[in-house]
Amino acid sequence: MYAVFPRLKLRVNLFALPAFLLTLYLEGTLPALLLLSAALLHEGGHLLAMRAFSVPIRRVDINPMGALILYDDSLCSRTASGWIAFAGAGANLTALLLCLPWALKSPYLLFFTLANGFLAFLNLLPWSALDGGKLLSCILSRRLLPERAEQVCKAVSRLAALFLAVLFTAVGMASAFPLWYLLLSAVLLATGFC
Repeated sequence: MYAVFPRLKLRVNLFALPAFLLTLYLEGTLPALLLLSAALLHEGGHLLAMRAFSVPIRRVDINPMGALILYDDSLCSRTASGWIAFAGAGANLTALLLCLPWALKSPYLLFFTLANGFLAFLNLLPWSALDGGKLLSCILSRRLLPERAEQVCKAVSRLAALFLAVLFTAVGMASAFPLWYLLLSAVLLATGFC
């Protein structure tokens, strides 16, 4: 269920706004905006890499769990696809390194630094739904036969989904809002093993 804006090449999931409002309620206004800023920085990294490799954007999807920038893989090399997949986490890692020397001077700068680190870590995990899965696929397709690369990617992706589900469950059990993290775990498990 999306609201579609064809002229902008944009689709917005109808649950994205309620998810952001829930984040505002659970985390507070400034932390939610800092998290949104880190996410926008991440997507900006992808856009910059697409522009560097002259890859046209087909569409941008905004979902409750983040954004997805769709482009035609056939218009770029596997190397370019790998760099595009890495660029989001690369932008977050750059922000982390730039903010790190001053992070302890402000709780909000510390939160922004940690948010960038978390987004980089999360997106580099080799789950097929994340940038790390795309990056792993690009790397393996250069070194293995296509069928073998696909088998390895599927196996590693399932392990990454299981790791994320365990991580979110553990965080949820220690959190003041365990239902939020347990729902994330359920979604990860459901999508990771399909």
